Amino acid sequence: MHKLFRLLLMVVVLCAVLGIASTSFTDDSVALKTNFFTDSGGLLVRSPSLWYVKELAQNSLLSLQYTMDRVRIPPYRGISAKPVALDGTTGASKPAADSSNGYYSKTRNELTANLTSQRWNLTAYFSRENDYTGRLFSAGYNQDFHRKNTNLALGLGYGYDTITPIGRNRAYPRRNLLANATVTQTLSPVTLMRFGMDVSYVTGYQNNPYRTVFVLGSPTLENHPRERLRLAGFAKFNTYFRPARAALWLDYRLYGDDWGILSNTFGVKLHQQISPRLLMRYRYRFYTQTAADFYRANYPLLTTSAFYTDDYKLEAFYSHLFGFMISYGLEPLGDTVPFLANSTLDVKYERFFTSNVFTANIYQIGVTVRY
Repeated sequence: MHKLFRLLLMVVVLCAVLGIASTSFTDDSVALKTNFFTDSGGLLVRSPSLWYVKELAQNSLLSLQYTMDRVRIPPYRGISAKPVALDGTTGASKPAADSSNGYYSKTRNELTANLTSQRWNLTAYFSRENDYTGRLFSAGYNQDFHRKNTNLALGLGYGYDTITPIGRNRAYPRRNLLANATVTQTLSPVTLMRFGMDVSYVTGYQNNPYRTVFVLGSPTLENHPRERLRLAGFAKFNTYFRPARAALWLDYRLYGDDWGILSNTFGVKLHQQISPRLLMRYRYRFYTQTAADFYRANYPLLTTSAFYTDDYKLEAFYSHLFGFMISYGLEPLGDTVPFLANSTLDVKYERFFTSNVFTANIYQIGVTVRY
């Protein structure tokens, strides 16, 4: 499987090289952005990211993205998993083998390549850190109907991850089969609606190898089921208000899985063109979910359940996320620095907090250069 994934990734990269060598640099862009994620437990994630978008031919694009997550996790504050900080962006956790009182640091490298044409798209993904390797390959196809007012898009994907916990001489595999279908309907020249469904079937190792939970008063490594079927349906509504030069995006998502989790997500975004060079985006998202069937804060009584977890992401909770983004055109600087003539500066801030006393701040700053 490793060789197959590497072969597919090489095909994508080869197509990219051939495309770059044979086409002009029309409507190409490069973006350098950095994300900062901090939470109430002292976790810090710094994620510089480099994006490259290349037009290969008419209606055909190549995009490459490289991201490096640098994660700093605070010292242990207890034995049970719940007080131990987890990275909300990457899922990284502090290995149990590291018992020092200082901070634990790790680096995660991620590469994504995407080829898109008018009818199809291919995506290859690879990420690596000291105890986790992630791989994903997906393909999609879409078709227009009713004089291009209706579009049907279908996608299939396969992921293969390997978990190699520090302190254990063993590797744990995890596989993920994904499928999705999306219908986009144009309702008017300024309004469209989109709805669809995602299906995911995960097999293999799915718990955190370092997280513990109290069972009969003793800390025990958590144990999750080896299979998980996940279903989600979603609907989106986008419209534009010409007099106000503003766009409103609404979305709703209903999710359920065979672990007993049922969730609802509602989101709204407002894009406001303040001036020819200044764009503001405001965002709010509300999320709520039920607990997994086998979740417990602890297991004080003898139980026949073979599964244990104290993962806060599997308990019942609700959350809020709100924030804003500013995009400012740098055209006035083009006379002094020519490559900035068609560039934008992006600054984003988001605040995230949950009912189970988890809070986080997300910052982003970046420059996109189009040439």
